[in-house]
Amino acid sequence: MLMTVLLCCTTVWLQAQQIAVDDAADADRLAKLYKDDNVICKSSYHYYTFDKGVNALNDKVVVVQEDAELEFMALKKFAGITYPEFYNRFIRLKTFKKAVKVNTKFITSERSGIDRAVTDENIFFDDSRVQYYPIRFSDKGNIARVTVKKEYTDAKYLTRLFFSAPYPVSEQVFEFRVPTWLTIDFKTFNFEGSKVERKETKKGGYTNYVFILKDIPASKGEYKQMGKAYTEPHIVIQVKSFESKGDVLKGFDQTADVYNWNNRLYKMAENDPAKLKATLARITANAPTEVDKIKAIYYWVQDKVRYIAYEDGYSGYIPSSAQDVLTNKYGDCKGMANLLTEFLKLAGFDAHFTWIGTRALPYSQSLPALCVNNHAITTLYYKGKEYFLDATEKYVPFGENAYRIQGKEAMVANGDKFDIKKVPMTTGDEHKIFTKADFSLANDLLSGKIQVTLTGNERKDFHQMYQDLPNTSREKFLNGYLEFDNDNVQASNVKTSDLNNRDIPIQISGNVELANYVQVIAGDKYVNLDFFPKTLSRYMPDEKRKSGYDFDYVLSFEDEFSLTIPSGKFADIPEKLELKFDGYEFRGQYVVTGNKIVLKKYLVLKNSTIPQSDFANWKKFLESIKSFSSYFFSITSK
Repeated sequence: MLMTVLLCCTTVWLQAQQIAVDDAADADRLAKLYKDDNVICKSSYHYYTFDKGVNALNDKVVVVQEDAELEFMALKKFAGITYPEFYNRFIRLKTFKKAVKVNTKFITSERSGIDRAVTDENIFFDDSRVQYYPIRFSDKGNIARVTVKKEYTDAKYLTRLFFSAPYPVSEQVFEFRVPTWLTIDFKTFNFEGSKVERKETKKGGYTNYVFILKDIPASKGEYKQMGKAYTEPHIVIQVKSFESKGDVLKGFDQTADVYNWNNRLYKMAENDPAKLKATLARITANAPTEVDKIKAIYYWVQDKVRYIAYEDGYSGYIPSSAQDVLTNKYGDCKGMANLLTEFLKLAGFDAHFTWIGTRALPYSQSLPALCVNNHAITTLYYKGKEYFLDATEKYVPFGENAYRIQGKEAMVANGDKFDIKKVPMTTGDEHKIFTKADFSLANDLLSGKIQVTLTGNERKDFHQMYQDLPNTSREKFLNGYLEFDNDNVQASNVKTSDLNNRDIPIQISGNVELANYVQVIAGDKYVNLDFFPKTLSRYMPDEKRKSGYDFDYVLSFEDEFSLTIPSGKFADIPEKLELKFDGYEFRGQYVVTGNKIVLKKYLVLKNSTIPQSDFANWKKFLESIKSFSSYFFSITSK
């Protein structure tokens, strides 16, 4: 939404400016280094100072002021960028100015930045806003400067700082002027090999901490890239404690401090279980066992409550009350987790509100910072086992976990105390697409029966696509699923398992005909039986690829295709292929028995990520599978 707004804005190109000789030479030098970029940030300096204040909850807190200055240079004629600054009720944008350099002087624009709300289709209300300047340069070597002054009304919300930007940066500097009454720590991530320079000086009752990184390439979005928190150097700011009128007040020093803050806001939801009883009775009326009751409650919240985020000041952190979510039939992750937790507790189960970070975040709960958790779920203790119930993940059955929270530590509310529990991981074999097809050859046409079975997240993803379709589109969708988006495949008589039951594997079966899969040369017939290979070609990295891949899942494909011929014999059968690397494997083999040939394939992604350091093996893996899958064997009468 934001990018659409930015692109639609009409801007005026900066008039031709006098360019200093040194700037022109600098632009020539930098343009050779950054051939794919139009603009570079020559310097980016952010200076943070700390003071004492009071937040909206009347707590004594640390207030942070950020003063920033960034200088941009055009590396090509008619270059341009859009520079944004985001703010909300916790971050006040006090000054935002743009200036352009004419020869050796900067002339400040009288125009203010363009101001817009920041919303998308999943946000019901969002207090976040953005101001931005569209900066357009007429000539190579033109320079513009942006100055910013922001205030963080509570240091808790100054969580982390990344060195990289969407454009190259010659020098990025973060400086913190820390007074003696403040105890602060800087947790660093991905600094190894990044050449970040760190300085520390003390003077006049202050300690200055400076972090400098030079010659940073542009951070550009790539298909299925790994999250930048895993790969890019950044700092998490931890305000541990501060002195106020002789008292030492806690910040986030221990994990318990974060829990106490989260739990305080959770209690402010003011749930009224009495208002849930009538609905709960209807939900569980036809549930004969305890497990049936749990499922009925869990699935009701998944199906009946719409996920809509709500981000407005402290309301973005305080869950909506369970009764409000029930009445409105919508809520964000906190509101949905709150309703699910209260329903289960009211039904007599040991359920607990839980904070968790998705796999997009690399941090453990031992890091005392708000950036550790970005999601809320329900933890259920039942018969000696822990169940992690995510009401926002529609069609995930009871007993299974969405992959995005697997392997992550959960902070489980337990009154004045808390538990840290880890969501178990699953293997690729638990998220499988199994395809079995039996074909016969007649008049150069392949025809037969096919069945696809889906388990784990593959089943969940199918449900999410299918159940959201109007009834009039479902038949076409199912036919297309067995045709694998291949114009040469025609499906008919498609049948499925019970698609209203999310607890069982999905099975889709039907008849298919394959045209144009038999080639006749000199009386021999050549056939490629792998007519719907699970291509991974979109994940083949080229020389420009900067980041590793993140598939967001682990999974496996298992295929068994057979072909029976009326006469002749099979020839030129390829040798079996076995590939085994750390994180992914493949096995493929043709087996001939009389007039029948069977292709068996197995591919598993055991890890959801492919780091850049593994690209050589990954390329070999993909190229070998492609060669095996494209092989044509022959059917000859000789």
